[in-house]
Amino acid sequence: MTAQPPVVSEFDAPGVVFGQAPLRIAMIAPPWFDVPPRGYGGIERVVALLADGLADAGHDVTLFAPGGSNTRATLEPTFAQEHPELMGHSAVITENTVRAYRNWREFDVIHDHTIEGLAAAAAIPAPVVHTLHGPLLPEYRSLYRALPRNIHLVAISRNQQRTLPPECESTVIWNPVEVDSIEWSEQPGDYLLFVGRATPDKGPVEAAQIAEKAGKRLVMFLKVNEPPEHRYFELIQPLLQRAGVEVHLQATEAEKQAAYRGAQALLFPISWPEPFGLVMAESMAAGTPVIAFRQGAAPEVIDDGVTGFVVDDLEGAVEAVSRLPQLSRAACRERVERCFSPRTAIEQHLDVYARMVAHNKERAW
Repeated sequence: MTAQPPVVSEFDAPGVVFGQAPLRIAMIAPPWFDVPPRGYGGIERVVALLADGLADAGHDVTLFAPGGSNTRATLEPTFAQEHPELMGHSAVITENTVRAYRNWREFDVIHDHTIEGLAAAAAIPAPVVHTLHGPLLPEYRSLYRALPRNIHLVAISRNQQRTLPPECESTVIWNPVEVDSIEWSEQPGDYLLFVGRATPDKGPVEAAQIAEKAGKRLVMFLKVNEPPEHRYFELIQPLLQRAGVEVHLQATEAEKQAAYRGAQALLFPISWPEPFGLVMAESMAAGTPVIAFRQGAAPEVIDDGVTGFVVDDLEGAVEAVSRLPQLSRAACRERVERCFSPRTAIEQHLDVYARMVAHNKERAW
């Protein structure tokens, strides 16, 4: 099985983790969904695990997030409620940044999960950690290259890290999954599952084609919030209906977890360099293997031939369905417990925070 990802950074001294002195940490979430999200929201789910885990470890954590968020950290609402309908509006994300950074002197380290916050981070001398939750678009390379050295980048996969400019200081930390809260089943179900946004690069149409060719029922959980997602769903809805796909929109977390647990496999036929793919780890935590196209971080998340199959095309995915009985659902669960636990992610983040704080004291501003 694949080992833990290496930590690649400017720091090479041994880490200081749970035994260190408490840090004052600002955790900045995007304003679109509550933390944790009630349905879709991979970034918000990761932020929730980090904020709660760091608070439980004795650190003074302030979470900047919508007012409906539920956290064991101190919640500092940037807005009274979540705003999924305003996703992408510059005024909303700018206000989120202003509210989060205006008291930056109160914190030892700031962990920002938004791209827009980098403008504020570059204008202050405080240590800032920024997680790259999305793909590194071409225009972002110049942005990251221009960042000052008080900002340290966290890549969520080795594949994503390789797309960064070589001069950028970064650490690879895989996304965590709250394994203990996910029930799992040793018995495979009788349907295939798709979970993702209604966009072509996620592959919902390809998932329907795979299921149809394999002679399997397909259950589909789609996120349809933003205008492009609505337009694409309207385009593919007749096709999904003709294929007999069981479609669920804006499902709750409980509904999604039940679907993971009852599926024979999760289909992940992406056509873009997915930087991590949290749904793959969530599915394996429920004991359900994953069949994914060879894109982005899929070969890192899946232990090919053990917790799923990494394939190159539709025909390979159809053939992989026939090989699912060879896999152990217990092995899927064990991989998530070993590689994607919150404790591991928290230890690795604390290592980065402590070194950023120590290194920041040595800098002359």
